[in-house]
Amino acid sequence: MDPVRAIYLAALCLILLGAVLTWQTGDVQSELLLLPLIAAAGAYTLAPQLRWWYWKKNPPDLPVELAPLLDRFPLYRALDLEGKRDFRRRTFLIREATDFQGMAIETIPADVRLMVAASAATVTFYREEFLVPAFENVIFYPHLFPTPEHEVLHASEMYPEDGVIIWTLTYFVRSVVEPDKYLQLGFYEYGRALFHADPAVRRALEDHLLSPDEVYRLTGFSETALQGFIGLEDLDPAAITLTVFHSHAPTFAAHHPERFAAILALFPLRLPAVG
Repeated sequence: MDPVRAIYLAALCLILLGAVLTWQTGDVQSELLLLPLIAAAGAYTLAPQLRWWYWKKNPPDLPVELAPLLDRFPLYRALDLEGKRDFRRRTFLIREATDFQGMAIETIPADVRLMVAASAATVTFYREEFLVPAFENVIFYPHLFPTPEHEVLHASEMYPEDGVIIWTLTYFVRSVVEPDKYLQLGFYEYGRALFHADPAVRRALEDHLLSPDEVYRLTGFSETALQGFIGLEDLDPAAITLTVFHSHAPTFAAHHPERFAAILALFPLRLPAVG
């Protein structure tokens, strides 16, 4: 239920009642005419805050037609029914808390917004406070882009000064749909955002990082290929390790069980059993 819409409907009913009583009695029912109008105006002004307050207490589930997209996320597939419901609700709230903008893109498709939110929900699922502080803005370009921070053309960037994550739309979608062929950029940038918001997480992970050769053996992604895909030479080893942890968990656990267990202790997720 949308609480703002509920307030509008209640206000409309009261105003109609006031109009009928005024017509029947000849006395102006000012309370039934004016107060609901004020309430509706207040709801319009405070709509984002009201929706967020209500949804935090009563998180809705995702529409049925969007939920199957979440099967592309390994963590979601591994969760039990209760865990899946929690993941969907977190994804809904993250999506609603995120401002999506397109540069030369008229609208950001609903499935793309869901992919972004599910990526963030995966990275922060172990945390009770699952929103990444100060990173509530996502910008999509239809092509590779330069920025003041990185003047070369690239496809993925986290810019903490403005609390924004920027992607090339096709690269982001490709990385979510085919994580075995491309580094999952949602996990990568939201991992970096989490490290920025909570530096202790990065420090704890630094003792368990994968080397570029280890990343290649687990995923087939060479350092050169990753640099070419992202478009930047300076890669974040901690974010890459966290991405592989989420996107290639069974392979990671099979080849590096002690390291996988150590990272799992930092991010206590219910991941697929390794056969």
